[in-house]
Amino acid sequence: MKKIIIVLFALLLLAGCSNNNHYSYLSDGDDVLFTGPNTTYTKNDLYKSLKLSNTSGISSDILDQIAMGLEGIDMEQINADADSLIETYQSMGYESYIIASYGSVEAYRKSYVSSLLLNELSKEYVKLDFDHLVEEKKPVKMQVASFASLEDAEKCIEDVKGGSTFDMAAVNNNADSAPVSSVYTDDDTTLAFEVKDYLNSNENTGLSSVIVNTTTTQGTDGTAVENNTYYVLNVESRDVEEFKDDVITLLASEVSTDDVKDYFLSSHKIEFFDQDLYKNMSSLYEVLK
Repeated sequence: MKKIIIVLFALLLLAGCSNNNHYSYLSDGDDVLFTGPNTTYTKNDLYKSLKLSNTSGISSDILDQIAMGLEGIDMEQINADADSLIETYQSMGYESYIIASYGSVEAYRKSYVSSLLLNELSKEYVKLDFDHLVEEKKPVKMQVASFASLEDAEKCIEDVKGGSTFDMAAVNNNADSAPVSSVYTDDDTTLAFEVKDYLNSNENTGLSSVIVNTTTTQGTDGTAVENNTYYVLNVESRDVEEFKDDVITLLASEVSTDDVKDYFLSSHKIEFFDQDLYKNMSSLYEVLK
């Protein structure tokens, strides 16, 4: 009960003084709330602590509101996704872990919804700079198959030319894994340099020739050992308009969330009238300085 009273008092204290635009301290702020070993805690100490401790929550709430104002935002689907995830975690017995980590299930739900909304802002951020990002990232939609032997890679190509689907030909010829249709960019760290070089050196679609990637490792006797991996590509499309939504989703996952937050706080002319709050927010967001 004592803890609840202190929390309620703290909230009232904060609410009572936050309406005064440039007033950073309380008129009776030097009143001592409690003392401890080598510590004296005043009302002003509590007030400043409360304001400065919740800036991330304040910015998150603002960004949530901006995201919900985007054209085409499907809050019904976002809420359904959040409810479904929580139900899944609860059915797996993770509710106590969620409460221990977030304080309550509802707090976790809010955090998850905020992450989904931030993803929507990231997509919007990509759309606003789409042409430049496409030119820089060079997205392509394709299937990639890798083989341990040249013979298997060549046989894969032969089978496709004979009428087999690419994924079936790859699996039947001992590919490392079944190829799937995905969007790749020039930044993709899963692609070997030689694969990127092939993609950047021609505009072909369809089957590639065999692409060889050679790496060198040290053998047990200390000598250099060369290891070859053989790649075959099925380039499905280079026209980003044909898979634009996939490109936006991929690039949205790669952009800096700090850049996204800075952009939308700036473009919506968000202002903070409390001096302490402004200082702390501007330390987090360069655009506010």
